Amino acid sequence: MIAVDVMGGDYAPQEAVQGALAAAQKGISVVLFGNQDKVMPLLSHYYPRWRSLPIELVHCSDVIEMDEEPVRGMLRKKDASIVRALQALRLGKVQAFVSAGNSGAVMAAATVILGRVPGVLRPAIGTFLPTNHGSLFCLDLGANPDCKPEYMVQFAYMGYAYMRLVKHIAQPRIALLSNGHESYKGSVLVKKAYDLLSKTSLEFVGNIESRDLFAGRADVIVTDGFTGNVLLKSIQGTARAVMDWIKDEAARSLFLKILLGLTYPLLSRIKNKIDYARTGGALLLGVNKPVIIAHGSSKEQAITQAIFFAHKTVQEKIVPTFNETLKGLLEKGTTALKTIQQPATTSTSGQVQL
Repeated sequence: MIAVDVMGGDYAPQEAVQGALAAAQKGISVVLFGNQDKVMPLLSHYYPRWRSLPIELVHCSDVIEMDEEPVRGMLRKKDASIVRALQALRLGKVQAFVSAGNSGAVMAAATVILGRVPGVLRPAIGTFLPTNHGSLFCLDLGANPDCKPEYMVQFAYMGYAYMRLVKHIAQPRIALLSNGHESYKGSVLVKKAYDLLSKTSLEFVGNIESRDLFAGRADVIVTDGFTGNVLLKSIQGTARAVMDWIKDEAARSLFLKILLGLTYPLLSRIKNKIDYARTGGALLLGVNKPVIIAHGSSKEQAITQAIFFAHKTVQEKIVPTFNETLKGLLEKGTTALKTIQQPATTSTSGQVQL
C-alpha cells in the first residue's frame, strides 16, 4: 500500500485526489492522508464508486503549508498529513510515501520518524535528468540548501550506489557541479568537496559546468541542495519557455503553423524527456523507508506517476538493497578518508610517524 499526502502541493487536494484515484483504478492500493471533510466530497465527485477501489482514507486535522517553516511545522502539527503518513510507514502499515507538499517538512519528518541509514549525515533528493546519450543521476536537488563538503561526498556515494543498482553501471563516473571544469574553480564549498572526492576510490572525473550536463561526460552529478534545486527548476523553466517561443513564432503565419503541426510529434517527444509529470517524483535517499517527493506544482498525472514510481520501488525492493549497499560504501569510505586525513605524529625519538 502506498501512502499519499493529498493535502500537500500547490493544487491540493483536488489534483492529489485525482492522481490517487487514477492509480487505484490501475490496481495500486493507496491510503490517503488528509482532511476527510475536504477529501471525501472530492472522491465522490471524481469517482462516485470510489469505495469499490483499493482506497483508504485516514483523517488528519492538520496541514503543513507549503510556505511554513519545515521543522516548526513538523513539531507543532502532530496530526499533519505528512507526519501521520510517515508514522504509518514506520509502523509498516504502508510500504512507501508520496508527497508533493513542503519538501523541507517531508525531509525533516522522514529523518526523525523513519531514521537515517547508519553513517548518513544528511538525506538527499536524487532523480534522473536526460542527456544526449541516455540519462544521469543528480543530487541533491533541494533537501540540503546549506551543505558541508562531507555531505557532498556522501551524496557521491549515494549516486554511485544508486546508478550501480538501477542502471547496472559497474563504475559510475562522478562529477561535481561547478562554474568551471578546472580544479581551482568554484565556491569554498565546491573546492573542499573536490579535494575530498579526489581522495576517494570513486570514479571522480572532476568538475563539470551546467552547460555540459547533457553531453554524457558523467553518470552522477553532485551538488548542494540550493544549487541543485535552482538547476532543476531552470531546466524545467527553459524547456517551457522554448516550447512557448516555438508556438509564438508559429502563430506569425499559416505556413509556420502547418510546419509546427508537422513537427509536433518530434517536439512532443523532446518535451516528454524533461517533463516532471512523466517521472512523478524523486527518491529521498538515505532514510530507512521509501519516500517519494513530487514537484510542488504536481497535477493529476504527476501524482499518478509518483505513485507508480513508489509502487515499483517497493516491488523491486530498491530502497532496502540500496541502503545496505550505501551502508557498506560509507563504512569503507569513511575509514579511507580518516586514514588520508589523519595528521602525522611525532614519536619520542623525533621521527615522524604516519
